[in-house]
Amino acid sequence: MLRFLLISAFLTLFGELGFKPSVGVEINCDSIVFRDSEQCAEEKANKKPAEFDSWFPIGFNENRIAVSWVQLKSYKELNKDSFRLKGKFTYPNGAQLIGKLDVNCKNKDWYFRPKGVLVQGPDWASIAKGSAIEFVGNYFCRRTASKAEWGYTDRTSYLWNRPDPIGDPANALGEWVLHYDRDDGEGYYNTDVKKDGNSVTFAMFTRSKKGDRSAANPEDSSKYFWINSSCTENLGSAFFQPDISVAGVWGPPGPGRPGGTGMEVRKKYCK
Repeated sequence: MLRFLLISAFLTLFGELGFKPSVGVEINCDSIVFRDSEQCAEEKANKKPAEFDSWFPIGFNENRIAVSWVQLKSYKELNKDSFRLKGKFTYPNGAQLIGKLDVNCKNKDWYFRPKGVLVQGPDWASIAKGSAIEFVGNYFCRRTASKAEWGYTDRTSYLWNRPDPIGDPANALGEWVLHYDRDDGEGYYNTDVKKDGNSVTFAMFTRSKKGDRSAANPEDSSKYFWINSSCTENLGSAFFQPDISVAGVWGPPGPGRPGGTGMEVRKKYCK
């Protein structure tokens, strides 16, 4: 399977998030004492309509049960390098807390402040490779001034800064060609390949034989997706739309596996 595929990196255990609850002072905004405070005024101002209430799972435990979520449409720019989402995390004791998830794309770290906590420790946690927070960064950091830190460079913009693919990759019109069949899974590409400048776009299908699951759907080990593969270098980008309520994006370009599908399609269709 292509190493640059976004979906394969998104599964993570909650413990791998580096999430450590901080000690804070909880306040009740319904209380006469606190309802006029600066903290409660901020919470009231940040309340979103019902369209923001859909939770998208980003992290799962060893039993494939969701343990962390974000509201994708709650995106708020904090500065040129950082953004905020509404997040929900499951603590080790099983309690779930909703709060503000801040991500700094330049420093590649993050911070979570539960709702109702007025004071909290200053430490930010580094974004772990392959973690749920990295998934959030891969999707949103391309909107910031630090997008190059996440692979969205000017040099590779012909792969990621392009129009969305048309239609569902499962409905590609060509023939499905089996490219690999290994112990861990199998992969196919569709022959309805479109060449555009220095890249080719094609549909791909993968199926795991070991029951691996994607972050978007932990119950499904099969996946159709679009790939935009370079004709001049060993790079490719996968199109990812986490939910129909938000726009899809071409992910950060990454190298393909030697002898992988990207190389095979490049050899046949980049001429």
